[in-house]
Amino acid sequence: MTTKPNTDLGRRLREARRKARLTQAEAGARAGVGQGRFSEYETGATTPDIKTLRRLAAALRVSLCRLL
Repeated sequence: MTTKPNTDLGRRLREARRKARLTQAEAGARAGVGQGRFSEYETGATTPDIKTLRRLAAALRVSLCRLL
């Protein structure tokens, strides 16, 4: 069974956020998105565009490649 790409992205976002010891609200605020939207990214309900992905990576202090 394979997983959906946005589920993989969400898992990597969650891991990076937890490693940074941030809440969804804190991580979202650093990236310029709300807590609800950040939650949607983590659950795979929606996928961020590349501009937002770059901001998320910077906010979590990981490379963009690490998230993808």
